[in-house]
Amino acid sequence: MSACKHDWFMSNLRHGFLVVEGCWECGARSSFFSAEPIPPIDEYHEGRHFWSFMGSFQTMKFDLECRACGTRISLDDVNGLMLSECKDPGCQVGALNNQQEPGSLVYVALCADSTHTTGECVSGGGIEALNQYFNRNIEDLGRRVIVVPCKMCNSVDKCRGTVIVDVGLTDIE
Repeated sequence: MSACKHDWFMSNLRHGFLVVEGCWECGARSSFFSAEPIPPIDEYHEGRHFWSFMGSFQTMKFDLECRACGTRISLDDVNGLMLSECKDPGCQVGALNNQQEPGSLVYVALCADSTHTTGECVSGGGIEALNQYFNRNIEDLGRRVIVVPCKMCNSVDKCRGTVIVDVGLTDIE
């Protein structure tokens, strides 16, 4: 375990789109990040899946790097961050939102497989670093940011929230 009290900053910043696709054959959902100026909307067949464009959201991708020790955390498994508006007490994210004090926020880190059929989601190390990053310098303000993996949503495809588009939306003043 590192003794460093990490001072994270965003590195490798990329603007683009979170593109969501669905398979009309099996109901699977998939998403990917596209840095193209216009999000791709092609339909295609891959194995047993017939992928169709379902929508896109402007977003950004980034990694985190520590100013103090140089540690770099790759967030390649995060396709976007969504500020959650879920209030459903039957959903882990909604219940978490309902427990927060005013001014506190819950972000959902979105992975590529929103139905989680692969069993994979955003890494624990990435979630930990994102929580440290968003909570630096706000303890004195009485606020808190909680970043959770999308597998905590009952259905991320139906979850209410706003996908973060730019660096300014991550600032808490």
